[in-house]
Amino acid sequence: MGRPSKQFKKFASSGKLTETIKKRRTQKESKRKFESQVAQRQHQRGAPRPEHAVSDDEDDEDADDDINPRKVQGGKVAGVAKTVDELFGAGGLDVPIDDPSDLEDLSEDEDEEDDEEDEEGDEEEDDEEMDEAAMAKAMAELEKKDPEFFKHLKAEDPSLLSFGKDDDEEEDDDEDDEDIEMDEDDEDDDTPAPKIIVTMKMLRLWRESMLKRFSIRSLRKMTQAFRAAAHMNEAEEEQGDGSESRYTIPSAAVFNKLVLTALKFTPVVLSHHMPYKVLPNGRIKLLQDKKKASAANLDRLVLSHFSTLLHLIKSLPSTPSALAGASADEAEAGGLLALAVAESAKLLPWVLNARKHLRAYLKVLLDLWSSAGDSVRVAAFLAIRKMFVAGDEAVKDLALRNIYKSLVPPMRHTSVHTLPSLNLMKNTAAELYNIEPQLAYQHAFTFIRMLAVHLRTVVRSSTSGKGGEDGAAFRAVYNWAFVHSIDFWSQVLASACSVETQRARGGLESPLKPLIYPLTQIALGLVRLLPSSRYFPLRFHVIASLIRLVSLTETYIPLAPFLLEILDSAEFRRSNPKKATLKPLDLAYIIRAPAAYPKTRVYQETLGEELVFLLGDYHAQLAKNIAFPEITLPVVTSIRRHIKRGTAGSPKVSTQLKVLVDKLDANRTWVEGQRRNVSFAPRDRGEVSRFLENTKIEATPLGGWMRIQRKQRDQRRREVEKALREEREESDDE
Repeated sequence: MGRPSKQFKKFASSGKLTETIKKRRTQKESKRKFESQVAQRQHQRGAPRPEHAVSDDEDDEDADDDINPRKVQGGKVAGVAKTVDELFGAGGLDVPIDDPSDLEDLSEDEDEEDDEEDEEGDEEEDDEEMDEAAMAKAMAELEKKDPEFFKHLKAEDPSLLSFGKDDDEEEDDDEDDEDIEMDEDDEDDDTPAPKIIVTMKMLRLWRESMLKRFSIRSLRKMTQAFRAAAHMNEAEEEQGDGSESRYTIPSAAVFNKLVLTALKFTPVVLSHHMPYKVLPNGRIKLLQDKKKASAANLDRLVLSHFSTLLHLIKSLPSTPSALAGASADEAEAGGLLALAVAESAKLLPWVLNARKHLRAYLKVLLDLWSSAGDSVRVAAFLAIRKMFVAGDEAVKDLALRNIYKSLVPPMRHTSVHTLPSLNLMKNTAAELYNIEPQLAYQHAFTFIRMLAVHLRTVVRSSTSGKGGEDGAAFRAVYNWAFVHSIDFWSQVLASACSVETQRARGGLESPLKPLIYPLTQIALGLVRLLPSSRYFPLRFHVIASLIRLVSLTETYIPLAPFLLEILDSAEFRRSNPKKATLKPLDLAYIIRAPAAYPKTRVYQETLGEELVFLLGDYHAQLAKNIAFPEITLPVVTSIRRHIKRGTAGSPKVSTQLKVLVDKLDANRTWVEGQRRNVSFAPRDRGEVSRFLENTKIEATPLGGWMRIQRKQRDQRRREVEKALREEREESDDE
């Protein structure tokens, strides 16, 4: 017998070798005990005891101490077999009892490398089934011929009467379940086995077998080839389990087809042998008992395949792969990586209990979600969302905590090229937080409190004289990461606490609603921190985030004073701003104006245009409020005073402010006309909240004007983005 292979050593070290040997020795001991008792009973009835002489000509190929009754001639076991024949007559056991040694059986279970060994294993299993059937028949005849002896055996050793039942309980109904165990190499480690070249024909046969018969044997072979494909560019010692793969992939076309086969067909076979169902709460429940031997072995196979898939995902580039062989449209959609991420989510029902693999999977998905292309980002988020919904509280907690941590680093680098991807990330992360508001409250409270702590530290530094514009303390909060964080949490709270969401919950308020006040205080504190005209773009970003809260939650936040402060700044009090040939600023991509822009007409007009839009947008959200005339009175008075004094900036800005005042007056007059028809007092809060509730904002004078302004703004935005794309393409061509 040659040296045991590495896989056999691994099987032995897992502890199952001892259990298997013990089980089979118990069965053989039961057989011997039964035969001995039958012979003793026959001898008591007067039959002569046969002579016992063991033949020396027996060739023991396995050097095992167990005796094979089919090979021993004239010995003790042979004598017992002869007595059993006399006991049951000529119609007794026609088939001899199969009793191979332990190591032979283990070798037969482990060595299934080629088709010839598979056929030999099937023949041996057929022999064992015939032996068990003959033994059961013999027991039935014994019960009829000698009921007293049968009762004696039943009382002394019931295991003799249940011969073969233990094995039947552990067998799966599928004909391929015996092939779940890991393969063994017949040759020694010193002699390397020849590589098996994966061909298209081989892949087609595997696919047909898995699709028609749900063959686990084909699944196992396919996963082994898939592991070789995932590690094909690595050294053998760097591969997953340190063992040399049997398969080799000859071309990119075969590689692509093999990967597609592994991704598409693995869930099909697994769902047949280990079915599951989705509960009403989104959780997944397996219908197969994982304590069974076949299910446990399948579980190991799934985890091995899942680890290989994670390795493949990490090794693939985030850009479309040339190996994908897809069309241009499919390549733009993300290529092979997007497909691998999307298909990996289908394996979640069988890996949810493997926390180590689940944590590694979440880490890989978050890395792709925060750094890959948009198509891969979407695929990664859908996988995260599926894991979040199907997982337990620990999985959800892990996902909510790490998705925000993965969101912060990319937000530090905001540009015209990265902003669309950042907006996509913020939208998807906000959706994840809104799935479980009760659990999301704990994380939202913690992260919002961290923002407050950072701001408080900077405020204390500013009061001590170290946080001015020339200092460095204020930069801890006057950066893109802090601004995006406020915008993200305003988006989370706005969607979770919106009026529509509250109505869908039957009037119940969201658990996240108490966080609106602290977030508003942090945002307004950030605006007040540094009243420098260069940071007016940052103020516009923060106020735009708060306007979203006002719009969706109908929470009143007094934002007009922070916008009107800009009219009181030196940028608008200067009657003759400098003329400069500078390009207009796009405030969507900056939070700090370049040093060349302050005190120029270009900067003044840019600030005036954004100021008019935000003032109109903010008051449009209050256009249906019954107190709109009182809310807009100080705003209209302040703007008219600046226009009269000539401190409203350039003529272009003054004209825009006059148009805004006219729209505010028109909406005020319209609301006053609606208030004349009411019959309730201001203290009746229920009636006050229902005032004009069925009227859309676009139907109001101010709301209709703002709808046109948004369309024009979006049209200009598309033109700017188109010009930027053309400029980027020209630079790439050069």
